[in-house]
Amino acid sequence: MDSPTLVIDSLDPLINPGGQSAHVHSVSGGSAFAASMDFGLTQTSKCTTFPLIDDKSNYWMPAVYFHKNGKFTRLRESVFKHKIYYKYGKSGNIPDLEIIEFPPGFRMMSGDSNLRSYDESLGSGGSQLNWMCHGGSNPKATGFPKGSTNCNAYLGGLAASMRFPSCWNGQDFNKDAPLAHMAFPTTTGGMAGCPEGFKKARFPEIFVEYWLDTKPFDGQYGADEVPWVLANGDPTGFSFHMDFLNGWKPGVLARAIRGCDNGNRYTSLESPQCFGPGSVQSGPAREACTIAPVVQQDIGDNGPLNALPGCNPIQAGPGRATKANCDGGGRADLLSPASSVAAPVASSVSGSSASIVTTAGSIQSSSTSSPKPTVTGSTSTGGSPSGLQPASVNSTSGVWKAAGCFLDAINPRSLGKQSEWWGSEISSSNCVERCDSLGAKYAGTENGGQCFCGNQVINSANRPGKCTIRCNGDAEEICGGSGHLSIYSLDGSVSLQKRAAHHRHNRHSQNYGLAS
Repeated sequence: MDSPTLVIDSLDPLINPGGQSAHVHSVSGGSAFAASMDFGLTQTSKCTTFPLIDDKSNYWMPAVYFHKNGKFTRLRESVFKHKIYYKYGKSGNIPDLEIIEFPPGFRMMSGDSNLRSYDESLGSGGSQLNWMCHGGSNPKATGFPKGSTNCNAYLGGLAASMRFPSCWNGQDFNKDAPLAHMAFPTTTGGMAGCPEGFKKARFPEIFVEYWLDTKPFDGQYGADEVPWVLANGDPTGFSFHMDFLNGWKPGVLARAIRGCDNGNRYTSLESPQCFGPGSVQSGPAREACTIAPVVQQDIGDNGPLNALPGCNPIQAGPGRATKANCDGGGRADLLSPASSVAAPVASSVSGSSASIVTTAGSIQSSSTSSPKPTVTGSTSTGGSPSGLQPASVNSTSGVWKAAGCFLDAINPRSLGKQSEWWGSEISSSNCVERCDSLGAKYAGTENGGQCFCGNQVINSANRPGKCTIRCNGDAEEICGGSGHLSIYSLDGSVSLQKRAAHHRHNRHSQNYGLAS
């Protein structure tokens, strides 16, 4: 997905919430971007720079400057802009159903702004940072490349690429330890690829390219020179980093993960298996989505600067950069920061089941209705003996009871395919209603937004404590876990059946996802 620039500003609602950031960033995404943000604010965006109207997320990364004779001029984004890719599949163009959408309010960062030399976190098992000069011999390197006197603007200019981690430990972002809650997968495919301690959820892998126009500086540097410097004072390029604040409308990305193979088969983003008709906006509409910077300062767009904006003296390393002391000078004043301080993640992926406090009891409903049922009964901590919420659902055939949390064999599905239902409106209670109306013996929910009905539970096992994901359609209910089912039956029991062994999904990766 191509994205124009929303704003160039010294804001960073993750690392410097409510204040001015240490350096200048290039920002894309929803127009509600501000000094402090939460998920609710993202949803107030009047426009977005992304093709998909329901994606109000924000991405930001340090600006890049041309540095010559002590002067600094900002590189503007090239015609290729920011390119955002979502990868969530595996071998054979099969969706990886253990990958789920980001919960509301989710935030993360990739890269380390203090690096000044190569670190293993930048390698194949980490962020996979790469810089490439698209011109001449196309030199590329983990840091800024040498070997060319121009980066052909027709071919895109200078570009950085980097991926975000995708394995989550269930904790919120901590600005004092910004990389602690996420990890890169050790292998492709499913939760098995996530390292221990980071198996709370696996999200789509976000891969970003940042394209810059270097044509104004062609011929002004030699092949053995590196004339570029990041806005944080890094002349090596090793400290390139990116921030992400989720602003996807809940349920939208989840539906695409199940069947959109735009990246490999060039399926239209507006196809039913992707985002549907009317989901994509025009290029001119995205280009028109801009906001005014909050920090009033000269960022080097109208002529060379004598110093980088903020307090960012050049630190070439190879040791880690240290906090600079500018004696109180060299910083612009921050004007009226917007919104309230960011709140913790309003997560559809909860903590351990023992910590869940919800309203339990019978849920009154009819088998044909789809609106959210009315919750009645007493309040409890911990809910049913199975640890699931709700503990029971009152449907046409009687009171269905929570049987427990069970492994979903996936291939084939443990509840079979008598009925599958996917969507943002799903809860355990309306899944029970649906399965009851179909005459099924069991109802099971998974990954917050999947409902399965069946008469057998095959190749499964009881997995207490693995079902902790809140339902997309009702945050007070639990809808299974990653690769695990919250199962309900009329008598609250499950008879496990065995069939011939089937391998779970092939773990080899394919470029399956969103791209354009």
